[in-house]
Amino acid sequence: MDESITPRRFVEAFTYDIPKHWLPGNEVVSSLLNAYTVLVPANEAFYIRTLNACLSRITDASLRKRCQAFIRQEAQHGVAHKCYWANLDAQGYTYRGFERIVDRAIFKTMDRWAPVWLRASLVSCVEHINAYLGYEFLTQAMLEGADPRVKDLMEWHFAEEIEHRAVAFDLLQAISPSYPVRLAGAATTATLFYLLMTGLAVALLVQDGTFWRRATLRQAAAHLGTNHHMGCRTIRHLWDYLRPGFHPSQLGGDNLAAAVIARQATAHPPVVVAMAAKAE
Repeated sequence: MDESITPRRFVEAFTYDIPKHWLPGNEVVSSLLNAYTVLVPANEAFYIRTLNACLSRITDASLRKRCQAFIRQEAQHGVAHKCYWANLDAQGYTYRGFERIVDRAIFKTMDRWAPVWLRASLVSCVEHINAYLGYEFLTQAMLEGADPRVKDLMEWHFAEEIEHRAVAFDLLQAISPSYPVRLAGAATTATLFYLLMTGLAVALLVQDGTFWRRATLRQAAAHLGTNHHMGCRTIRHLWDYLRPGFHPSQLGGDNLAAAVIARQATAHPPVVVAMAAKAE
């Protein structure tokens, strides 16, 4: 696959006047993506450690180069999202204990006990999830009207997830192409991803005192059904991943990603990351 992957540093600074619900009129999506932001750094560090563990098994020079660019992109995602945590702290949210437990109980435990083929399968599936989330958020313009600083962060991340969407899958095919391996990773990853993100988003809404409001329930119904249709779209994307002939390139979205990157490069000239990132 001809895939151009350029590691970039997110250069826009955050200030403490970003509202809790930075997508006006949609506390549910704001909270879901705030939860996503909290979970990104530990996720990305796990991806990096996993790919670093796999590099010695890769014989194809082109795939190795793509994996190294993937690692550099993911390292920058973790840095940028963690910078946003200071805003969550200023807004009074409690979440750091939850994040530490998730990192130690899941990701660090996987490092110690899971075979590398399973870890690679987990990363392959979660990268598909990241890519289709990016595709859906960008194609449906879900962040229209959002605070521009957070919108830029999320759309930059989503664009790069689309850009490198095939790397982890191609790595998995290179080191362990068995379909049961893909299935095991998908079942584990999809379950953990949605339980963790939904659970943390609910906790943030409870801290706001907005979880039980009728407006919040209507927003959730609109996001999953009547407006964004993310319930059925998520099932369709996960089902696609399980098809024997699946490849991430089938998702598309390259033009969307390129447009986001070009727009942000005009407003904030990107810093290209040249050095390889190391696992934490």
